[in-house]
Amino acid sequence: MDKAQAKAIAKAVGGEEWQSGGGIYVVALRRPDGSIVVFSDDAVAEYADDEAFDAGTPTTSILLRDDPTEYWVIQDEEGTVMLADPEHGRGWPDEYEAEHEARGLESRTGLKTWARRQRLEDTLPAKSP
Repeated sequence: MDKAQAKAIAKAVGGEEWQSGGGIYVVALRRPDGSIVVFSDDAVAEYADDEAFDAGTPTTSILLRDDPTEYWVIQDEEGTVMLADPEHGRGWPDEYEAEHEARGLESRTGLKTWARRQRLEDTLPAKSP
């Protein structure tokens, strides 16, 4: 979502908008019990606390859109595909953000990586050996 959308949602729910990178905004609502509810353009997720949020482990989440053709994944030269949200089989909703993550991964590992549009087969669980 963009900044104007985030501001409107933050005002409606009493949360705080912030930029998560690449021009993408989310809204966070901190509850009295310490849990955090995060609204993005494609999901709403609840986290038990700051540590769970930092680790990316929601207690529950709801997808607002699930068309994998709208997402971007990272692929490496060995054919491995990386998703932003493996639990829900989703890549990044923004090509720029996926490219940014791919460049970071490449600089850390030395393995050639790139972003590409997500395909249906990228969402299927891997078969166990």
